[in-house]
Amino acid sequence: MYPVVDAIGGTSVEAHRAGLERVTLARGQPVSLVPLACELQRDWARLETVEAVVQIVLTERLLKE
Repeated sequence: MYPVVDAIGGTSVEAHRAGLERVTLARGQPVSLVPLACELQRDWARLETVEAVVQIVLTERLLKE
């Protein structure tokens, strides 16, 4: 199981950490959105899917970082 940590919500930082801990205790291996998207793309030579992956990954939040 590879849950996306960006999707584990919480009403506070502590609630988010508790959610991550529950995932880890259930033997999940948390990943973030960017590595997951890159993993799904697998081969950047597959040009027909590159544009869609880039649109998913390059959100306003990531562009600001």
